Amino acid sequence: MAGIIVVFCSLLSVFMFKKWRNPRVFEENARTMNWKDLIYFAYKYYFKPPFSAKQTIIDHFKKNSVSPAEIIDADLTISIGGDLMPYDLINEKNCKNLWSEVGSAFFGSDIVFANLETPIDIDQKLGFVPEIMLNDMHFNGNEDLFNIFNGNGKFKGFDILSVANNHSLDMGDTGLLNTLSFLEKKNIKHTGAKKKAEDNGFEIIDKNGIKTAFLSYTYSFNQFEPSKQLPYLANILPLNVANCNIETMQNDTKKARLMGADLVICALHCGNAYQAYPNQNTIDLFQRIFETCGIDIIAGGHPHNLQPFRYYQFKDPFTQKNKTGFAIYSLADFVAYDIFTWCQLSAFLKIKVKRNANQETVFSVEVNPLIMERNNEQLVLKDASKVFSKTNLDKKDQSLKDLAREIGAI
Repeated sequence: MAGIIVVFCSLLSVFMFKKWRNPRVFEENARTMNWKDLIYFAYKYYFKPPFSAKQTIIDHFKKNSVSPAEIIDADLTISIGGDLMPYDLINEKNCKNLWSEVGSAFFGSDIVFANLETPIDIDQKLGFVPEIMLNDMHFNGNEDLFNIFNGNGKFKGFDILSVANNHSLDMGDTGLLNTLSFLEKKNIKHTGAKKKAEDNGFEIIDKNGIKTAFLSYTYSFNQFEPSKQLPYLANILPLNVANCNIETMQNDTKKARLMGADLVICALHCGNAYQAYPNQNTIDLFQRIFETCGIDIIAGGHPHNLQPFRYYQFKDPFTQKNKTGFAIYSLADFVAYDIFTWCQLSAFLKIKVKRNANQETVFSVEVNPLIMERNNEQLVLKDASKVFSKTNLDKKDQSLKDLAREIGAI
């Protein structure tokens, strides 16, 4: 079936290549896609992902002149990874050495954070992703899968996970509620969902004298809608719609600041998949979030492949002080394995936080590109810079190097 789709897309490219050389702008919401959207989405995934974009978008990232703070002796370190996904290949047999090369660097931070893009409901049927996706997938993991995500028992594991994404409701309200309970039993905090309407949908972690708020929102639940019984359960906003209402995010950020948050990190599950650059709608959204919410760091997810990052200067809406923010538009699939080559290039952020002499909280961000290498069915996360430094790269690694160079990751 996949072969037939590839042949169809190759024929289609004869007529549509010039038009689709730069990405189409559409919501990319599984619940509202029409047949034209589906064909274009298949074209990106199976045949030709857009490598370029409008020049104004490319310039937005390549002409960024904002410099980060220089931090030598950090008071706090934070690692942020991308999407943890339940692919068939993510199993105990294939992932024995998954973390052997990067686990110490990633899990060695004071706070470790990522997006859990699957329910973990041991009372319901498993739902793993095949290597080739042909229809709607209803994800669900188990204890063994989570142990792989969490460092294979060789590292401290995650301190907090986002659970707001387009697969949050794959196992229904019960599945998400059971996922929250699963994390709580492991003493892992969560953000992006709540059990009671009066609870906060975000989390604040007080570590080393610095309070960090973690917010999380998704643009969609795929074909599902928030239930009438628990409409508050997971944080959803129409993030892929131009000029969408983000009042909930503004209120959450304000509340987090009033609760003493020195730093606010927001995981956003939105944007468009299988393309090197975000669309203008997403760029405008991130800029508006900085300016109207005062968030410090935005960690994007959902597009499956790595996308650009940059610093922003803006005036904090609450203090009216000039600030520097950081955004990465997609950290990509962190622990997953897909036939789409670009999905095998991801990154994690290493954030250094410090109080300066004026008692202001400042930070710097280091972007660490990774490659998910598959060798004799064994998966290992590798430092991309070491892979790219080799001579005579194979076709796959050269493709990933070209992408990394295009978006400024190397």
